[in-house]
Amino acid sequence: MVVFVVLLYVIRLIQIQLIDTRYRNSADNNALYYRTVYPTRGVIFDRNGKMIVSNQPSFDVTVVMRNIRNLDTLALCRSLDITREYFDSRMDDIRNRRKNPGYSPYTEQVFMAQLSFQEISDFREKLYRFDGFGITQRQQRKYSYEAAAHLLGDLGEVSKTEIEEDNWYTQGDVIGKQGVEKYYESKLRGQKGTEVLLKEPTDVFRAVIMTVSMTRRPYPDVT
Repeated sequence: MVVFVVLLYVIRLIQIQLIDTRYRNSADNNALYYRTVYPTRGVIFDRNGKMIVSNQPSFDVTVVMRNIRNLDTLALCRSLDITREYFDSRMDDIRNRRKNPGYSPYTEQVFMAQLSFQEISDFREKLYRFDGFGITQRQQRKYSYEAAAHLLGDLGEVSKTEIEEDNWYTQGDVIGKQGVEKYYESKLRGQKGTEVLLKEPTDVFRAVIMTVSMTRRPYPDVT
């Protein structure tokens, strides 16, 4: 009888460690965090090869709801030059699964998008005070000819409908809204990559340990 019970335990142990991947995946999910790495958007040239649309750095403020602890909301609002009302409204929108279908309290969400270096500088210096919040660098468009803005088009934040139509996008992403930017969107946007971060037992993400699935490359530029 004892031998039979021991045998059952051994069989179950083999099943958990070698066959059933649920436990392994759960352990990985508890130890690792996968963050999206955004590609550089393709630039646009005129017929003479002169660059007319390029990129300049911009920054997103991100948040992982699960990691927020003892947040000094007023200090955060002051560092980003926003009101408490805006903060509350934005947090509600992020949690609203109708507006943000891919929401999870365990994944990184965009709180504010496309801020300049000057707009982000105060927040960057005080970031250590705001557990759960982070900064992701992206690219902002720079147009050489303002007079051709109607032809070249512009970028804007994706809508709920656009997210539902194409799962490449998540809330906070930008998309070509009109003109050349919209017509060549699938070529200009590039492909996203993934970064793996180590998660501490306190659920705080501290270090990038590797970059995987590095499909982060722009499509050929548009002429």
